[in-house]
Amino acid sequence: MEVTLEALKAWLDGLLCGIFLPETAPQSDDPELQAIAERILRLSRQVEELKEYALAMARGQLDVEFPPRSNYLAYGLKELHANMLHLVWKVEQITHGNYTQKVDFMGQISDAFNQMASVLAKRDLQLTQSQKILEIILSFADISLFVLEKDSGKLLHGRENLNNYSRLKDMPKDTALLVRQLQEHIANRKDQFEEWQLQNRENNQWYMVKSMPGVWGHDKDAYYHVLTNISKTIDLNKRLEDAMNRDAKFTDSYNQLYAVKYISTLMQSHSNFAVCYLDLDNFKQINDQKGHEEGDRYIRSIIDIVRSVIRAQDVFCRIGGDEFLLILSGIKSKGALRIIDRLLEKIDAFNKLDKSDIPLAFSYGIEMVDADGFDPKPCASHACRERQCGTAQCIINKADKKMYRQKRRKNKIR
Repeated sequence: MEVTLEALKAWLDGLLCGIFLPETAPQSDDPELQAIAERILRLSRQVEELKEYALAMARGQLDVEFPPRSNYLAYGLKELHANMLHLVWKVEQITHGNYTQKVDFMGQISDAFNQMASVLAKRDLQLTQSQKILEIILSFADISLFVLEKDSGKLLHGRENLNNYSRLKDMPKDTALLVRQLQEHIANRKDQFEEWQLQNRENNQWYMVKSMPGVWGHDKDAYYHVLTNISKTIDLNKRLEDAMNRDAKFTDSYNQLYAVKYISTLMQSHSNFAVCYLDLDNFKQINDQKGHEEGDRYIRSIIDIVRSVIRAQDVFCRIGGDEFLLILSGIKSKGALRIIDRLLEKIDAFNKLDKSDIPLAFSYGIEMVDADGFDPKPCASHACRERQCGTAQCIINKADKKMYRQKRRKNKIR
C-alpha cells in the first residue's frame, strides 16, 4: 500500500469508526508522509489500549494493569482507577467498623459515601448503647448472655468480663465448662431458634437456654445463647415431686404412687426384683386398747427396724395405715427371704426388750419378678383381670394376695 494523503485520511476515518490499523506503516518515499503515517499508527495503538482499559474499569476489574506511561490518553482513567482502589480500601475499613473514613476526591460519590459512613456510625453507637443497656438489665437478673462464633465456637462475649480471657483454661472452672457445653451444642446446631435445658457439669446448676443464630459485630456469624438459671425451680419441682411421692404423715416413707412408678421402671429395665407386701398384725388392737399415740409408736418402731435391715438400693413405701411395701432390686428369691428373716429376727429382739403385752408382728407376701420380665397370671381381683394384669399394680396385688394367705394361716393357728 502506497502512503498517500488520501490513504492517511482513510486511516483517520477508520480510527474514528473503531477500526484499528496495522502495527507497522508501509514505506513511503515522502519523509513527511512517512512520519505522519507512523504517528497515526501510534495513536491507533494508544486508542486501542485506552478502549481495553476503559472496558475493564467498566466491568469493575480494578486489578487490571495500567497502560504504559507513554499513553497520555489514559491519564484521566488512571487517576480514576487509583481513586477507585482507594475507595475500595475505605469501604473495607468501614466493613471492619472504622466509620471515621471520609472521601473528598470524588464529587457526588464522596457525598454519598460520607453520608453512608455517618449513618452507620450512628447505628453502631445505638447498637453499642443497646448492648450495654441489655448487659445492665441482665446483671440485675439471673440471666447471662453468651455469644460464640458460629464456625470456630470461639467466645465472642460472655458474663463476668469473660472478654478479658483469651483461653478457656484461664477462665473460672465452672464458666469454662459452661462455654464448652455451649460449644458442643453448636457442633450439633440447627440454624434456627432453639430452647433447651443445660446442666453445668461442674457446679450442677441448671439453665434454660434460648439459642439463635445472628451476627456479632459487623461480620462474624455467631450463635447467641441467653441463659436463665432455673436451678431453684428444678430443685423446687424435685422437692414437690418427692413430697407427692412420700407419706404425708410422720413416717416420711414413699407412698403407693411412688411404688407403682418405681416398680414400672424396674419392669422396663428387665432386672430381677422382689415386691414384699407387709401388713402389721395387732395394729387395730393397739389403737383400740392403748390409743393412737401407742399405735404411732408401734408404726415408728416397725419402720425403724425395717430401715435398719434393708439395703441402700431398696425402697420402703407406706401404702396404707398399717400396710407397707418393700421393693428389693437386683435380687432373687433366696436373697429376698434372707432380708425377711433378718427383719423377723430384729423384731423378735425388739419384743424381748420392749416386753409389751401386744408384740410387734407382721404378715408378708413376696412376689418375685425375674430379668425375663413379668408374665402375670390372672389375679383374684376382677379389676386386676380387666385393667391391671401385666402392670406394677398387678404385681402388688399378687404380693398382697400371698400376704393375706399367710395372715389367714396365722389366725387359724391362734
